[in-house]
Amino acid sequence: MLDSKQIKQIEAIIDPIIKKKYLKYFQLPQNIRQIMFSVETADQMYQVTQKNHLDNNQGWWAAHTTGMVLLGETNIVNFVKTLQEKCKLTEETSARQLARDINQSIFLPVQESLKKVHQISEWPRGEERKPVMPQTNGPQLNGNIVDLKGE
Repeated sequence: MLDSKQIKQIEAIIDPIIKKKYLKYFQLPQNIRQIMFSVETADQMYQVTQKNHLDNNQGWWAAHTTGMVLLGETNIVNFVKTLQEKCKLTEETSARQLARDINQSIFLPVQESLKKVHQISEWPRGEERKPVMPQTNGPQLNGNIVDLKGE
């Protein structure tokens, strides 16, 4: 919870958007607040951006998006999609790999707290794609029976 010194500091902030973010930050669980501005987190984020061959702008957006997820401002369920958009990644597989790396190095240690922040009971896995069977007019496998009519 906020102490009187923190409340006074926040009240002194004029910009309402910044004030709102500070209030959210101080309401986060302690373990999330600790990692948000730690040197270790910055190092891990740098390693992730290097591993995924991101340029400086993409790295900045990846770090920003990660911070917004930690803060609860960006929905963790949409993390892959948000990374793809913000980092301007052309392939969804690149965004998925980036999200996996961030999840492994930054989110995993605070996973239970993040579930509470995002009010979710299950950790999002990303959209798992099921193989799509192409539509054909030829024979179709129907269970263990081949339909030769192919309707």
